[in-house]
Amino acid sequence: MVPYNNSSKLIIQHAASSVLTTDASSDGHTPPGNRSLAGSQADDDDDTYVDQQLFFVTSYSDFDKLAHGPRGHAGKYTLRVYRFYANDGALVLLHINGEAANVINPAFSRFHPRLNVVYTCTEDIEENGKIFAYQIEKDGSLLQIGEVDAGGTSTCYLTIDRDQRNLIAVNYWDSSLVVIPLSKTTGEFNGPIKSIYDPRQGKAMQAAAKKHGGVNHSNNDDSTIAQRQVDPHSHALVLDPFEGCVAYVPDLGKDLVREFWYDKESGRIGCEINTLPSGLSTGKPDGPRYFEFHPKFNVAYVVNELSSTVAVFSIDRELLSEIARAAKLKKPMDEFKGRSTLKLIQSIKTVPSAFPTKLNTCGRICVHQSGRFVIVSNRGHESLAIFRVKQSHGCSGKTRKGTLAQVGFFHTRGETPRHFQFDHSGQFLIVANQDSDTIAVFSFNLTSGEIKYSGNEYRVPSPNFVCSCPINDRDGGDEDQLELEKVGNRIHISEEDNASTIPTSVEFEHSKKAVESELEIARKEIAELKKQISSMTVTTESLTVN
Repeated sequence: MVPYNNSSKLIIQHAASSVLTTDASSDGHTPPGNRSLAGSQADDDDDTYVDQQLFFVTSYSDFDKLAHGPRGHAGKYTLRVYRFYANDGALVLLHINGEAANVINPAFSRFHPRLNVVYTCTEDIEENGKIFAYQIEKDGSLLQIGEVDAGGTSTCYLTIDRDQRNLIAVNYWDSSLVVIPLSKTTGEFNGPIKSIYDPRQGKAMQAAAKKHGGVNHSNNDDSTIAQRQVDPHSHALVLDPFEGCVAYVPDLGKDLVREFWYDKESGRIGCEINTLPSGLSTGKPDGPRYFEFHPKFNVAYVVNELSSTVAVFSIDRELLSEIARAAKLKKPMDEFKGRSTLKLIQSIKTVPSAFPTKLNTCGRICVHQSGRFVIVSNRGHESLAIFRVKQSHGCSGKTRKGTLAQVGFFHTRGETPRHFQFDHSGQFLIVANQDSDTIAVFSFNLTSGEIKYSGNEYRVPSPNFVCSCPINDRDGGDEDQLELEKVGNRIHISEEDNASTIPTSVEFEHSKKAVESELEIARKEIAELKKQISSMTVTTESLTVN
């Protein structure tokens, strides 16, 4: 493994401040009070360093190279690392890296499931994107351990496959899908691209970049949509969490979810098995952006950027198993063409019914680790839409397990919430308000699904992604012990929570950390219920006295 960077720790001590406001200090950080790293963190060998949670935040730096048009300030540096404090939801800025001339427009990041390595990719619609690999140290410093060509333009998504031997990159602008080999021991790139899939089959792009007369992809009017959907635009790739052999790719340009066979043995995108509409097929554009599996139910969610909807699909587990068996026996995949593992069962709006759809585009979708809520960011409505996940079939048979019911809409205290991320407990979430140049922290009620502003807000130029990096004292270890079990309970890791080889969920036995996390959630819910019962008791006594 690449050795740790033994540079001395960064010590930050802030003056006391009772309120966090948008009047951020010039270093990009609004002080969370009198908090000292020297006082809260000892040396490298101290237990306080074990299992600490860091957040890796990226910024746009060159708007002309983007398909869309941010309205904030371009960053002179594009990488920031913060330490998170779970007692009050505060962040402390530890490290700044990524000069804008070298790391241009990093916009999606993925933390390795086992190693202290974070990957980030760059957006550029004219030149191929780059993927950088950094070893992230306990003090928040970054040591670059690799850089590779992404094989396409405007790289927007990264996935690590189940065996942790390949990184799969998605390029939005030219819609290509590429596979890059990884070292299972160090997480470094094991060479250049070894497989590439081009849905355009070598045809030139029809749409022009915005600086050459093309449209701004941040807009959602008819003329913009017409240009956005002239070409295919792959926006993500998610491997199924059951077998790891089917790759789901939302194609924003063609309103489709594409299903590919992923050859795990050779590490390549195989044949396209099926395509299906990403929504209700109303004749209006949907623009599928991201794809998420539920951690417990055979259900998946697609957020449609252009129609501001979430489409809910049931999963055909039997067909997935059949495909996996056929792959093991080296049978041709042609027999599965035209057979979908997905079936649409619901579509629900992410904005209020009277709000104009053309004034909003959806950003991220996330299934809460409890499996009880789905959260979507609205860029334009400037909100998080929160939905409760139905945990059982209705008595009438009209509702289905995994479908959604609206909880409410919550303002993000900024403009264009492109991304958000939960902490490990699931009780705080950090929102990147791209066009306000801020990230804001909210508490999350595990019982009701409601969020409240924590008072913590930080100035970051054009923030676009928040990556959770739970640093631990871990190393490569024996590869035989690192194989993921194919049986056991399926623990959810949401699409960008960066702690699983599969972006949404993975099957393996419960770890001590997972059990403790579930117990903590249960304790919080019990405490909340006790408060509600106590409140009801007081109300009843008051009525009796009157």
